[in-house]
Amino acid sequence: MSRRRTLRRGAVASLITAVLILAVVLPLAAPIARAERAGQEMGRPHVASVSAAAPHVNVTITTNGTPAFVPDVLHVTAGQNLTITLNNSGAYNHTFTMASNGTEVLPLNWSPAQLDDYFATNPPIVNASMPANSVTDVNLTVNASMAGGDFEFVSLIPYQFQAGLYGFLDVTPPVSSSLTFYVNASDTYRFLPDALNASSVTKFPVAINVFFGTVGVLSHTFTLSPLPNYNLSSSNYTTFFGQHAPLVSIPVPTTAGTYNNGTVVITAPGYYEYICTITGHFANGMFGFLYVGIPTVVPYVAVVSTAIVQSEILIGGGVLLAIGLVLALAATVTGRVPPPKPGQDKFGHY
Repeated sequence: MSRRRTLRRGAVASLITAVLILAVVLPLAAPIARAERAGQEMGRPHVASVSAAAPHVNVTITTNGTPAFVPDVLHVTAGQNLTITLNNSGAYNHTFTMASNGTEVLPLNWSPAQLDDYFATNPPIVNASMPANSVTDVNLTVNASMAGGDFEFVSLIPYQFQAGLYGFLDVTPPVSSSLTFYVNASDTYRFLPDALNASSVTKFPVAINVFFGTVGVLSHTFTLSPLPNYNLSSSNYTTFFGQHAPLVSIPVPTTAGTYNNGTVVITAPGYYEYICTITGHFANGMFGFLYVGIPTVVPYVAVVSTAIVQSEILIGGGVLLAIGLVLALAATVTGRVPPPKPGQDKFGHY
């Protein structure tokens, strides 16, 4: 009887082994296959060209009686000529005074006298009056030396700065090139392609144009992380994007074969992850990477749902499980797997 029990335990061990293979190898195989596919489907740019910034930019800043410039952040490119229309529709006088140092943030706890002393020592690059109910134009040449700076502008009327009447002029270096990619979303929770190759970029900043379409019917987004070399997860991306605005978030169009588009400016090399922010899509594997100025390698293997496991892996796992079940059933019925040879008893004795 001990021999029979040993044989049955061997068959049961086969079943346990098959189940372990299915339970352990199957979830690991899915992201590995996913990573291999990412390495094989690198998206290539459709267009590469030198992009020149518009030589002249017009913007309007308004005030309406509340202590705020609207907008309070201006974005320009070095080398542009800027015309700012100052529209004061309120009943109070203001000034529009811009600091010449793009690396300083003026303390809000300064007194009006301290603020005046600062600009007396560091002459502003713009200093314009904004009388009540008036419109004034000021011109500024944003030269190359200003690239990378954030130049604060304030009102010098006593206590208006302290109350919130300030803002910033953000100056970026001129874009050296522009690349265009086409990305489609599928109803199997995939970006096609899920890796975009801009590894040839050597000069920054670079403009990346993304045209986002669909080959299915589900809603999706193309949402690009602003941080290079940072891996999102399905448990943190909502909080992350609440703290770090995406470089772009493009909704998929409702009609297959059409595209919505967005443009971002990348200022540093690295890989940038893009995901779909529709609930559950990222968790099911809807993510990809934009590689800018670095080799196109898969930076990490994400943990994905087994709901998206490739069919070949499911079939293989099912076959292994079936073999284990057959062995266990055979052992239960016959007590031995395989059956005894001619001349042997059921315990294998001649």
